[in-house]
Amino acid sequence: MTEPYELCASDAIKQIQNKTLSIHEWVLSCLKRIKEKEPQVKAWAYLDEDNALNKAKEYDELKSKDKVGIPFGVKDIIDVANLPSGLGTKFYNHNIPIRDAGSIAIAKNYGCITLGKTVTTELGHRAPGPTANPNNIEYTPGGSSSGSAAAVADMMVPICLGTQTTGSVIRPAAYCGVIGYKPTYGDFDKSGILPNSPSIDTLGIMSRSIEDISLFRSILLEEKNIILKNIDLKTIKIGFVRTPNWEDTDNETKNNLEDLFNNFQSDKINIIELNLDDIMNASNKLHIDISGYEFKRSISFERFNHHDQLSEVLRNGRLNDGYNVNNDLYQKALKELNILKNKMDLIFDDFDLIITPSAPGEALKGLEFTGSAIFNTAWSLIGNPCLTLPLFKGKNGLPIGCQLVTKVGNDNQLLSYSKQFHSLFI
Repeated sequence: MTEPYELCASDAIKQIQNKTLSIHEWVLSCLKRIKEKEPQVKAWAYLDEDNALNKAKEYDELKSKDKVGIPFGVKDIIDVANLPSGLGTKFYNHNIPIRDAGSIAIAKNYGCITLGKTVTTELGHRAPGPTANPNNIEYTPGGSSSGSAAAVADMMVPICLGTQTTGSVIRPAAYCGVIGYKPTYGDFDKSGILPNSPSIDTLGIMSRSIEDISLFRSILLEEKNIILKNIDLKTIKIGFVRTPNWEDTDNETKNNLEDLFNNFQSDKINIIELNLDDIMNASNKLHIDISGYEFKRSISFERFNHHDQLSEVLRNGRLNDGYNVNNDLYQKALKELNILKNKMDLIFDDFDLIITPSAPGEALKGLEFTGSAIFNTAWSLIGNPCLTLPLFKGKNGLPIGCQLVTKVGNDNQLLSYSKQFHSLFI
């Protein structure tokens, strides 16, 4: 018999509507799962058990279809009223906001229930927290949305929110073997979220189901949930992008993606190799300048008041990049970014979908480094919607993701394409 914590949100809601499951039973089951798995995985920075259970009882008594009752986790750089926002640091233990981030307020209004805050890297940068990969706790879960990816992967909760400036949703989702979705830049509200680089930062969703991604997207947009279309992949044009970093991928990633490419060609699916090296290389440089300059400004309070408490990797990473960029260079970079966005739009006039790696391979052993975001930089910078699917396994038996990308604004198409892709492999 399936335990409630094993259910995807869409399936649990159906059971609640059919009166074979209550919201309280669902939330309680998730909390029991957390207590069982949390000592090893360490996905949570803070749990709000009593409030979550009380809300679940309240919504059960209301019997309102407007209160969906979805339990979810929130990356600990996103404010939730009356819960600590530690921001992945040791000096913000008593930082308790009095208002919800915009996205959280919207989700709560629809009856979603916050179970707590998930572990993030330091200030959403690179210094890792204690979270381990639930597939093998000796391996990193990725970052910076480490706890969110691990909590979903270990079935502690059906949905978590993360954020991405470079690869902080797609990479941990790929490492942990869940579905990670970064929407078109600007689709989701970012108020109440610690900024890294406001020109790039994007709120994202992690789940074990594409239907759940679509459902939660509709909630955050305050729009009716769409019905995902059944797409015949033979009716679309697909670009296979290796990127300039192809040689930095492991053999399993290369072999699996090349097999996918060859099999699609054999099946008469319209897929061709697409060289975007010029755009990718330009994106890498612009991302360093823009994100560095904006990060230096965004964490001004921390660098002025807690400099010695910041990690070496943060001080020598994006913060140091920011010191090398003045306003003239920053403004020039923004203009060049607009040119790149136009170039990418033209590419997607000819292609419906791009397939590319989610990460250089499976998760790395050890918890000291959250991995490289080289396959995510361009899409984050330019703002394209992207989604990673857990399609393959690596030599250590850990998940390998496949990243799907569409034109800016084509998020609904991306979800429909992804559903079709997923069905081919499940």
